[in-house]
Amino acid sequence: MITLYLARHGQTKENTMRIFQGHLPGELTDEGIEQAKELGKELENIHIDCIISSDLKRVTDTVGYAMAKRNIPWEKNKLLREIDWGMWTGLKIESVNVKNPPKDAETKEMLYERAKSFIDYLKSNYDGKHVLVVAHGLINRSIQANIEGAEINKLHTIPHMKNAEVRKFIIQ
Repeated sequence: MITLYLARHGQTKENTMRIFQGHLPGELTDEGIEQAKELGKELENIHIDCIISSDLKRVTDTVGYAMAKRNIPWEKNKLLREIDWGMWTGLKIESVNVKNPPKDAETKEMLYERAKSFIDYLKSNYDGKHVLVVAHGLINRSIQANIEGAEINKLHTIPHMKNAEVRKFIIQ
């Protein structure tokens, strides 16, 4: 059994500008920094054995602010990166036809399978642990869908995570 605390990074400048961030590093806003610190306060009395996070800057900065007072083993894992938007990366959301993504973008099916791979990785390497996972909105949604057994065509039923929100799951 794994106790999983799944969190999203703090608000970024790119979030406020409604930009497809994808694999861009992202820069936390002042509010994002405060959100990360609040996440840390929310988690301060919770036992955590280890942290696994995306390797993208907006997430590593969030972990740095949230967990600054704790010395917990921390792994950065590329499986937790946000969806790759391909040629849309860096563009404003309203500047594209969202119903026609570019051919070089990662599909929701690919993201769902990557999330499944991450869950399998957790089960193989972190059984019996309390794990904080910090990543991004869409990969987190796919992770949650995999945990809950939601099919890919039901992804939209998984509630969107707010910046620096944390959700708890038990993985058998």
